[in-house]
Amino acid sequence: MNSGMLIKINSIKKSDYYNILQIEQNLFKDPMTLNELNNIINQNFHKIWKIEKDKMIGFVSFYQVKDEVEILKIAIVKTHQRNNYGSFLIKEIKKLNIKKIFLEVSSENVNAINFYIKNGFQKIGLRKKYYKSIDGLNIDAIRFCFEL
Repeated sequence: MNSGMLIKINSIKKSDYYNILQIEQNLFKDPMTLNELNNIINQNFHKIWKIEKDKMIGFVSFYQVKDEVEILKIAIVKTHQRNNYGSFLIKEIKKLNIKKIFLEVSSENVNAINFYIKNGFQKIGLRKKYYKSIDGLNIDAIRFCFEL
């Protein structure tokens, strides 16, 4: 990451919804809908932070309940992936007054698994056949935790 650029992390606003949904559609096989986004935003403990460098380049969606966080999704636009923006978002979450960060990832998503291990997360469990693939197969979810 180039230290000369200004990176901002803020909570999303309604004016960011379109960009969030565009990033979803470009990255995920089952993208979030506007209805789902509205439902998420209205939940007390759910937060979505955007990361910007001139424009929005990604976001993190997570729950914070007391001293624990559950990361639901980190999404960085393809042209900005592998530039430590995801790690930057995790570092910002670690600044919250928390003790643990949890998340789950598909056992087939090797890039995400390596990313979380690189960021200090430990494998703590496995949910057998948790996700469904496009072809109907069941895929295990690996559970990770980071303790501060």
